[in-house]
Amino acid sequence: MKTYAPFFEWHEKGPKELGVVEELILALNQGGGLTLHSPREFNPDPPDCVCFDTEGRPIAIEVAEVVCETAARLTAQGKDVYRHWGPGELAEHISRELTDKDQKTYHGGPYEEIIACLFTDEPALTLDHAKTELSQHAFGPFAQLTSAYLLFSYDPGSRSYPVVRLTLRR
Repeated sequence: MKTYAPFFEWHEKGPKELGVVEELILALNQGGGLTLHSPREFNPDPPDCVCFDTEGRPIAIEVAEVVCETAARLTAQGKDVYRHWGPGELAEHISRELTDKDQKTYHGGPYEEIIACLFTDEPALTLDHAKTELSQHAFGPFAQLTSAYLLFSYDPGSRSYPVVRLTLRR
């Protein structure tokens, strides 16, 4: 069976989410933003993962994939398709994901922060497109989410997992 946007695919949900969080943390730590460490899966979910800041305070991370469900379904049926993201569609999709994550009941808190880590391997979604569209958009306001990021699959040119910080309204 073919898989659409397969870069982050894993045989189990928990290790997949932990792998995504590990790459986000590495990207943030290298980029001089947050300094986080010791990520681990968390049960009961949500949050998907918990890590710690430099002062040892717990940080909750909730993970979601930015993917076209229709393209994924058609690819699984053996069709060769991809999603072209038109103007505003990425921001719309992300807004729905963030709203969903903000409405969850987080176990094991309180948390210093609750971070939404969205990730993508959409073949026609570029970092430049995302930066351009998302830099003009502020999401929220949210009651629980304190920050959010969009993590792209590995880019051999930069030898990194590019990440876009999403602007949240308070």
